[in-house]
Amino acid sequence: MSEWVHSAECFTCREPLAAYLARLDYVSSSALRRFLRTGRSAAQSMVPDPTPRDASLGDALHALLLEPERFDESYLALDAGVAPPADLDEAGVAARVTLSSDESLALKAMRRAVLTYARAPLAQWLAQGEKELSIYWTDEHGGRWKGRPDCFTDEVILELKTASDVRPARFAKSRRRFGYDLQAALYIEGIARLTGRRPRFLYVAVESSRPHTVWLHEPTAAELEHAQLALNDARRQFRAALARAPVMAANP
Repeated sequence: MSEWVHSAECFTCREPLAAYLARLDYVSSSALRRFLRTGRSAAQSMVPDPTPRDASLGDALHALLLEPERFDESYLALDAGVAPPADLDEAGVAARVTLSSDESLALKAMRRAVLTYARAPLAQWLAQGEKELSIYWTDEHGGRWKGRPDCFTDEVILELKTASDVRPARFAKSRRRFGYDLQAALYIEGIARLTGRRPRFLYVAVESSRPHTVWLHEPTAAELEHAQLALNDARRQFRAALARAPVMAANP
């Protein structure tokens, strides 16, 4: 990886996800998408939605692939015939999300499918890349933004997504529905400000049911240009909404 020059305008933090989510002085793509989707105020959109106790397999796969230590701390896999670790007391068990034997097997199969993908060096990129690194930056308008790409190298930005169907037409619907490309535009901007480079952006889509097919989706230049325009418009709306608010929660 290239060396980075941190400054007051752009810096990184190696921090837990909870710490990243708790920083409300910088605005994430999730906050922008909540603002656009829900009609909440700008300030309300800054507050992340509570994570359900029964977190999805998608979050578990992120942890297993990208942050194994977080997976061990946050999840308890009840494999058939295998008892919980002897040093884990009742409170420790209660603090973790319990995964059934079927869920545990599915997670291992999804991880294996990603790491053995033959059409691109996914395993190499994931081994060598920066994973779950928080990036904070200030733009020329004084707006404060943040991103936490799943993984990036000098060549690529990887964003892991689970889906029921990873074929291009179906995944394109998910991209539109959940605003994935707006997230992509913000991540590309953050990494460009940090490194001076604009790597390729790739969605690593993996099916949550067997046979756990993996498909790489790369937005076209036209799609990324459209996403950047949508991001600029979302930020203008967000700034205007904050300016109208009686109390300013942040400075986006």
